[in-house]
Amino acid sequence: RSGWLICARNAMSSSVETILRKEKTMKFERSEIGALFSKLRTAVPEVRAVGNDSTGILLSGPDAFATNLELSIRAELSSPVPQGVVIPPRGVDFISGAVAPEININVTKSGLVIESGTARARLSTTPAENYPTFDGPGKDAKRCVVRANDLSWAISKVLYAVSKEDRHPAHKGLCFSHNGDDTLEICALDGYRMAISRIDCTADGNFKFVLPAATAKAIDTLCLDGSVSIERDRKKAVFSDNNFEVKSRLIAEPFLDYSKIVAQKSGGTRIVLDRKELLGVLGRVKLARSADAKEKSTLVMDLEPGGTGRASMRSTIAQMNEEFSFNGKLDERLRIGFNLEFLSEALKSMEGDEVSAWVVGPLSPVKLIEPQYEALVLPVKVKEEA
Repeated sequence: RSGWLICARNAMSSSVETILRKEKTMKFERSEIGALFSKLRTAVPEVRAVGNDSTGILLSGPDAFATNLELSIRAELSSPVPQGVVIPPRGVDFISGAVAPEININVTKSGLVIESGTARARLSTTPAENYPTFDGPGKDAKRCVVRANDLSWAISKVLYAVSKEDRHPAHKGLCFSHNGDDTLEICALDGYRMAISRIDCTADGNFKFVLPAATAKAIDTLCLDGSVSIERDRKKAVFSDNNFEVKSRLIAEPFLDYSKIVAQKSGGTRIVLDRKELLGVLGRVKLARSADAKEKSTLVMDLEPGGTGRASMRSTIAQMNEEFSFNGKLDERLRIGFNLEFLSEALKSMEGDEVSAWVVGPLSPVKLIEPQYEALVLPVKVKEEA
């Protein structure tokens, strides 16, 4: 009889555990949660080789949160989850790579189990209540509103010019500034080139702040919609629309006062270039570059008064040159040297078939201009032909 009671108790306990397990299982459509996690992944720390994952993506109520302690993203879920759970980085990657149409996440005493078809992952995680918080700007924050499409366009136009070096931390970010009119200006530079985009905005005051490039890339990836509110104080900024909220620390080091460079008036000459033709020429000329990284090859461009240009490059193994045409009246022949990649990236950032360029002299920056956008490329010193 006692054996029968023990079996009955075990069966009842097993049934209760099964019911509780089903109650704790959260079901998601892979297409939905996979797309969401792909957008939030930029704010999730990389998977570590050892140790428990302490951060990842938090699912809590109607929202999903991701943070790497420098950047935080909140996104709305299509329906609230019954309990908070932290999906560690390994789980985020598992879900992003899943192929079955449904994702099941089951919270256990020791962690969680994620299932997708026949694929199954058992992971340790941190309690939802221990997930790190990330506060936004304070009460003294300035605010402006821009169109989401404009913001995405402006960021994508200048990201290529962000510095890769650590000498000036501020130049590893994008400078956002508003000064007295209805225009938000976004600038990136690295000491050799500069890109500036301008978009309409409504602001409650002047401001200037430097946003880390990683945050700018995350904002561009999210595909924000409608109007975007930007609030910032001295240390943090938050970008938000109806579906996402992005909080970020700001770069404290002062950004170069590039306005003096932009405002400089010069007696240069405006020429008009066929963008696709010139990119094709540069793509062929660069074949002269040596495989030896120590050998620096400079692009040389000779512009003749008659509207004919020649691009050339030489190394110890090859020499390439090709002609191109342009419209504009030069008073005399002009020879300018460039880092070929810098000039190519500036041309690729333009949108029109024709590009207006202001040229001044062999050592003066060349400015490429289109509506609401301009790019500057510094020349490289080259010898004149004998």
